[in-house]
Order: sequence, then structure tokens, then C-alpha cells
Amino acid sequence: MVKEVAKSYFTLLAIPIVLSVLAFIGTVKELLIPVIFSVLMVALALYTGDDEPQVYIELALSRDRVFVGDEVEVRARVRVKGGFGLLSIALPPASYRDSRDYARYTESLEVTRGNSVHVVFKGFRNLEREYVVRIKALRRGRFELGLVRYTYHHMFGMRVIEDSWDKGLRLTVLPRYRIIRRGVGRIKPSLVTPRVTPIRLGPHSTDFIEVREYVPGDPFKFINWKASARSTQGKLLSNEYEREGLRTVVFLVDVSENMRYGLPHENPLEYSIYLILSLAKALIRYGYNVGLWTLPDTDIYVMPSSGQTQFYRLLNALLIIEGIRESEPEDYLDPGLLRIIAESKPILILLTNMADGQSVRRLRSYLCRGDEGRCRGLGRVLIIDVVHSSITHRELLSKYMETPCLGIAPSRARLYRALPRWTQVVTWDPLCEGVGGLVARLMPRIRWLS
Repeated sequence: MVKEVAKSYFTLLAIPIVLSVLAFIGTVKELLIPVIFSVLMVALALYTGDDEPQVYIELALSRDRVFVGDEVEVRARVRVKGGFGLLSIALPPASYRDSRDYARYTESLEVTRGNSVHVVFKGFRNLEREYVVRIKALRRGRFELGLVRYTYHHMFGMRVIEDSWDKGLRLTVLPRYRIIRRGVGRIKPSLVTPRVTPIRLGPHSTDFIEVREYVPGDPFKFINWKASARSTQGKLLSNEYEREGLRTVVFLVDVSENMRYGLPHENPLEYSIYLILSLAKALIRYGYNVGLWTLPDTDIYVMPSSGQTQFYRLLNALLIIEGIRESEPEDYLDPGLLRIIAESKPILILLTNMADGQSVRRLRSYLCRGDEGRCRGLGRVLIIDVVHSSITHRELLSKYMETPCLGIAPSRARLYRALPRWTQVVTWDPLCEGVGGLVARLMPRIRWLS
């Protein structure tokens, strides 16, 4: 646009110059009047060409921590001194258009009011504008919202200036969860006395046992640096403390491609995170230890523990979990998880989407240990199959008709029969059943596992 304006300017400037030449040759005094116009335009271009604008932008967020579905306001105040031309300003999230994570911004944030891109004309007077952009958080995660870009085009094409600032603002979008207070049946462990020695169960106490070799999964604060420095073998040593006798629940989250079926902000993975937080909140309240791992391993895990602090550890870990396309070998499990399973015999709750036979084969490779053809299980596993059919059905037909719940396809029952006998499957269609009803169905099975 600015180039077209500059081209028209030079074209209009060339006309009076030609007329001035003709007036000089033909001695027509009336034709000398355009010379005045040419001189004025050249003087204006020279006067404003070296005047570099000074742009000041103040950016603020109404809130820096929201839940999925909430809205946040981005308020920008722009002041410009000097310059003569057009100024285009890009506010978040449009300012991240050139970044590698722009696709994540478009999937997770939606502008509901206002505009994040503005074009204004800067004349001879100082310019001051204030813009408000309302953004709706569609998906969990952490987002940088402090970047501001602007581009200045001189009116006559004399110069182009591009610049950007990062104000360091960050927005944290937390996944929603439901606080279940009653109506879930008996949730306390069925065994009062732990199956194994209390050393292997519950959170760490202050009772010291011994110094042993460090193994993956040990808390960093328990490393004995003095003993490690004195070790003749150069091994890392860790302190061992007794544990309280509480039952342990480990959530295993499938992050394969099947969990991404549906919309970016509405798929089996997002509903699984919603369920994990709601169920973990109830389990922690009744004294369970809760941990988290991903399948396949993504180096995102939370060691089992209890208390409100543990809930926020789970929340922070679930913020950064993403579905992946390529993974480690399917039979690979984190050594820290295997150690927890061997020591404390936890309740394993696996959340997945068994969309086809390949999903069943992949789950068997994770859950079965031993030689090929023999399935020696990790322990009793409760599998929650998060169905995606109703989600995709509503995605395709919601604009044309009211989409009812599709229910459970008969083909999934055949897939369930291919699983090992020491597993139990609970099918969940998130659009047909709420989290409260599902938790009520899960509690008797959790008591069976404990």
C-alpha cells in the first residue's frame, strides 16, 4: 500500500515538472505555477524523510493465570512522536506469526473481541492510541504474550523501519478439573495393613535407614554429596528414608497419535487430563499417593507422593504434556517407573484410546514383560478407554444438526477381549457421561485393585 502511495506521489510530481519544462520552452507564464507545487512536495519529502518516529508501547494483561474457557484482556497503549506515514502494529497473538509455535497459538488462543493488528496514519501531530484485545483460552499450556511488532512506512517511501519488543508477559492456562465431594462410594483402601513393609509405601518420613547407591527416580534432595565424594568407586549415593504406609496410584497417560483425534482443544488427551486432575484431587484427599508417567516415555513424570503440593506437581506436569507422532520403541518403559512398580506395587490406571487393533498390540507391548509369546504383567491395571467417536461426530455435523451421543461401538468389545486377563477396561465417552458419574463407576474397581 505504501509503495503504491509513493509511486502515485512521484507520478504526480513528474507532471508539474514536465509542465514547468514546457512553460520554460514555450514562455507561457501560467504553466510556471506547477513549479510551486513541485517545490512544496520536494520540500515536504525532504523535511519528513529524516524524521525517525519514536514509538512507545505499553502492554499489560488483565490476568496471567486463567482456566480453559476463560478470557483475558490484552491492553496496549501506543504513543508515537515524529515521523510521517503509516504505522502497522501487531499485538499478541498476531505478533507471533513468524515464530515456530504460531500453530500452537492459533489452536489454543482465540480473539473474541478487538483486533490484534492495527494500521494507523501518523501525521504532523503526536499520535496516541489505546487498544484492547480480548483473548479466549481454548487449550492448556504456557504462552508468551509479551511480543509487540511494528512497521513504519514513510508516506513518500523514503524509509521503512521494523522493530519489536518483548515485554516478558506470560499467560498460564490451567486445565479445568472437578472437585468431587460426595457420591463416589467407598474410596478408602480396602486393606488397612499394607501388603508389603511400610518402607516401600507412602511418602518419605524423617526416619533414616541407610546410604545406598542412587537409582533413577530418587529425589534429588536425598543425594548424599559428601558420601558420594568419599566413595572409592565414584558412584552417586543417596539416603534412604522410611515411608508411611499409604497406597499408591500411578496414572499412565497415552500420548500417541490416537489421543489426538478430534479438535486440538477437544480430544481424548484433553479429556484424560481433565479426568486425571479430578480423580487425583479425590484420591489425595483420602490419603493416596499419586504419581504420573507417559506412554511412550517423554521424560515427563511425577514421582508418587501425597498432599496438596503433589496435586500442583501433577498440574504443572500436565500443562506441558503434548501428543507425539514418533516415539521410543514400544516396549520401552522408564526405569524409574519400573522401580516404583517393583517396590510399592501401585494401582496402575492407564488412560488411552483403543481405536484399532494396533492400539491393543501397543498396549500389550507396554504392559507385558518377558519373552515373546509370554505376557508377565506389571500388575493389575485399570484401563480407561476414552472414546473419540462422539467428539469427531460433533466436529463434522454440529453445524447441520444436533449431534446425539453415539455410544460404544461393538468393535471395541472385541478389542477388549484381546487384552491380558489381569486388566479391567472402563469405557468413557466424554460427551455422554460427566466426570462425576465416571468417578462413581471407577471407585469400586480401584478398591478391587487395592
